[in-house]
Amino acid sequence: MILLILQFLSLITSATAFVGSSSPLLSRLRQDVALASQIYDDDECDIAIMGAGFGGLYTALAISREARKKGRKLDIALVDNSDRFVFLPLLYDLTMGTASEGEVCPTYKELLEDTGVRHIKASFDRFRGDSGSLLKKEDNSDIINLSFKASVVSVGATPQSILGSITGASEFAQPFYTREDAYSTREILFQMDQKVRQGQFPRLAIIGGGYGGVELAACVARRLPKANITLISRGPPMAGTRAEPLVDQALKKLGVNCEISSVDEIKKNNSNGRITIERSSNLDGSSIDINTGKDEWDAVLWTAGSAPAYPLTKNDNMDGLALSSSGQLIVDETLRCSFSNDDRKTMPPMWALGDCCEIVPVVQPVPPKTAQAAIQQADIVAFNVLSKLFDQERNTKVFKFQDLGTMLSLGGPNGAILGPLEETELGPLLVPLIDTARVGLGVVDNLFAQIVNSPEISKNDAVAPIVENLGLSMGGYGLGVDPVSTPGTLSGTLSGVSRRAIYALRMPTNKQRAVAGTSAFISSAVALAKEASDQIQSSNDKFQ
Repeated sequence: MILLILQFLSLITSATAFVGSSSPLLSRLRQDVALASQIYDDDECDIAIMGAGFGGLYTALAISREARKKGRKLDIALVDNSDRFVFLPLLYDLTMGTASEGEVCPTYKELLEDTGVRHIKASFDRFRGDSGSLLKKEDNSDIINLSFKASVVSVGATPQSILGSITGASEFAQPFYTREDAYSTREILFQMDQKVRQGQFPRLAIIGGGYGGVELAACVARRLPKANITLISRGPPMAGTRAEPLVDQALKKLGVNCEISSVDEIKKNNSNGRITIERSSNLDGSSIDINTGKDEWDAVLWTAGSAPAYPLTKNDNMDGLALSSSGQLIVDETLRCSFSNDDRKTMPPMWALGDCCEIVPVVQPVPPKTAQAAIQQADIVAFNVLSKLFDQERNTKVFKFQDLGTMLSLGGPNGAILGPLEETELGPLLVPLIDTARVGLGVVDNLFAQIVNSPEISKNDAVAPIVENLGLSMGGYGLGVDPVSTPGTLSGTLSGVSRRAIYALRMPTNKQRAVAGTSAFISSAVALAKEASDQIQSSNDKFQ
């Protein structure tokens, strides 16, 4: 190692005399010298996968599975700085206590057992040529030089750069993206619940009108029915999607206020600890008048926007790989990366998938930034990487997103299943099936409505509010959803159960599917029973 450092120093001395001290080449050489003095371990593998979210983990498992079918044993390194995988669509359920940590955040040790994939707990720092990369350990004091035959980048996207662009957002808004965020949000909701028990009416702002903001708003409203909850969004929540009318009706039923505006700055009032959000109306472009005391919030939750994660934020770290204007890796329809320099005719042995890449030229339908798309891309990347390693590079697959519809939580046991758009391949098949199911379940809802509104129930002041507040529904009745205005969607309690069951089936391993299925049944039943018990207790207190 000492000899290597001396060689670098000698090279820098020569370079200084030739190109001057401000040369980019000299800067890179100095970087290499600093890194060389820290590298404590060299590691080699056949395939290095950077990032272990949906894209990275499912790719690693698919490669291992397919390689074994071919009788080949590969050394697959899965690089991620966390010990746990996070099944993001169930992060709301973990926060509300209706899903267990074992279901939502299993450890990589559990998931990778007997798969031939090894987990390296480190952060991907930068590529070092097209056959190696540098990884940083958690405290950034040690560096691993990882060599590979092929590499996959799936570092995803995070809200950190978006938060950093809004003054005060990083300090005073609670993001909702990681396991740690879920527990921090749970603690905030516990504090708000304490305020409710003290006779206060806490105010919470949730910023972001996409899937994340809508699901979080619905779950929080269900968890804290006496709180004042406002969803702040640049446009109507879920605008332009099949879910827009359903979400609008369901949020109104839950008492969530929706405001169309942009956040300019977030401040904290040091005298009372409450938070002020300066914002501009997106309807007329004017600033919203902030009346101190009436427009202060006890907590602000952030779900709005994300951008590619480090190291894609620094071009110098990607060793000449082509990046889009938004900082995503440019890939072709086989999801393989390319160099930004046209003079480099060969393609690097690198692929990318998920939120950190952009397919050029654009393919139709454009894949959404969702777990569903990443899981589908994982199979394509796995096939193409193995074709490269097994000298069958001409035998590659192209990626085409298959819209299977979407699901979302609408608070408590309720959820929604949304069919794919009519113009997609499966739309003409699945949408009529969903509509037929909705009609049948609507009959059940009508019977349920008759029971709720019957004289026997209505005259019982203790029971009627409890039944109504639980909002149980088969086809949307309990959510206040008008089925006529929401074609191709199915909402209610049965949809919520189906959502959990489908997510259990999408878990990465058979063992995890069993854990998720069991947890979904038990935790949901317990949560609903507790909710009913709390309402009964509240009702009894009221009448005493």
